[in-house]
Amino acid sequence: MSLTDCPAETSAVTAIVTGSTDNTGYYKNEGTAENIQIELRDDQDATLKNGDSKTVIVDEITRNAQFPLKARAITVNGNASQGTIEALINVIYTWQ
Repeated sequence: MSLTDCPAETSAVTAIVTGSTDNTGYYKNEGTAENIQIELRDDQDATLKNGDSKTVIVDEITRNAQFPLKARAITVNGNASQGTIEALINVIYTWQ
């Protein structure tokens, strides 16, 4: 995720991620595939679960902030079925 044209007085941005989870603690698949979860990770390979946060520095010259994130489908308990994979993950930004 990229934020551009951050205010001049902003030095950092914190992103809090939230979304529906299943009993494994990972984000719930809202699609048709069963026994599938969605895992969200940052650039340090840390898992970002519901309610977790990540803070990044705003570049002083470009006034941009980068949140390098990646998502992948996983199956914690096995027996995944074919189908669609969908999830909604919300992000709340706090400027510092």
